[in-house]
Amino acid sequence: MIAAGSGLAVGGAPDDAALDASLDALAASGVERADVALVFVSSDCGPRAHELLHAVRRTTGAPVVLGCSGAGVLTERREVERGPAVAVLVVTDERLVVTPFLLAAQGPGTGEQVAQRVGQTVAEGGCLVVLPDAVGLDPGALLDGLHEALGFVPVVGAVAAGEPTFELYATEAVRGALAGVAFSGLAPMIGVAQGCMPIGEPYVVTRADGNAIEQIAGRPALEVLGDAIRALPRGEERIRRAGVFAGLAMDPAKSPLERGDFLVRNLVGLEQASGAVVVAERVRVGQTVQFQIRDAEASREDLTATLETLARRLGGRRPAFGAYFDCAGRGQGLFGVADHDVTLIRKHLGEFPLVGFFGNGEFAPVGRRNFFHNYTGALVVFPAT
Repeated sequence: MIAAGSGLAVGGAPDDAALDASLDALAASGVERADVALVFVSSDCGPRAHELLHAVRRTTGAPVVLGCSGAGVLTERREVERGPAVAVLVVTDERLVVTPFLLAAQGPGTGEQVAQRVGQTVAEGGCLVVLPDAVGLDPGALLDGLHEALGFVPVVGAVAAGEPTFELYATEAVRGALAGVAFSGLAPMIGVAQGCMPIGEPYVVTRADGNAIEQIAGRPALEVLGDAIRALPRGEERIRRAGVFAGLAMDPAKSPLERGDFLVRNLVGLEQASGAVVVAERVRVGQTVQFQIRDAEASREDLTATLETLARRLGGRRPAFGAYFDCAGRGQGLFGVADHDVTLIRKHLGEFPLVGFFGNGEFAPVGRRNFFHNYTGALVVFPAT
């Protein structure tokens, strides 16, 4: 039987806030002692990190305590994007296998080092949560190293944010580190909202060179992009305040393609002479591409569609607990209202213990491959049964 609860405390001394959040989380879980506690804090809690982590461990009894700083923190009740705050999630379940890890520095071979520590835990399924610092981080190399060593294991998480940034592990705050935890014994469900909506039609890339899409369906890529923008209702108006991206289909066999089947990547160059479009990902001939836009309207629609898909997969079950990794570029600055994402999560999935933070880039799978994202909301939930 899964027992989980979350707590959130805003303002006051960080160790007092951690104590209050931990007490609330433990009370909500209905147990006297937790197996694991995830702790996300605003960066101004850093000078008291040692004391606040002691408060979490002392209150929850959890042998595994880890987390990081964020540009804001959240639970299922609200998002806190300004001011000091501490969010705590506690979980207890006899089936849950938990392997925490901390690498004090990142560099070549980081993915392989993590794989050595968690390989046995995730051999039969589960997922990996990673909470790296931006210092020394090479997201692609980390994910490639994990994939080569472990095969496909879902990786979720986000880069620590705030000023300064730090990672939390046991009773210490460490800068430049990679903290994380492997979970197995419970089957995770993951939803990835990349904040975009497709425009135009999906077409096959017929000529490409590295990151440059030269032709789509035999036409210059820039010409196809122009048609997609013109076909969008209020296209010119929305494009002036929205980002334009390329969506690359990950599964060549899937048809029809849907919103979540695309890896969204920045456009990094437009070549007027050749008509090529350069994207922030290698592209291959035969791959399907569909252009995308990102603004508040598209991001709201995308998160709604993601949550509707998760709700169908849950089949009426409510998650026992979850974690949400939200980009610092979203939140109130994008949507213009407070608590936007957690309100939608509650609406579609019901109220359940949830913890998360606003980070500097997110990790989540698309298809059966893990990727590093920006402007994305990555939600992992664990069903009650």
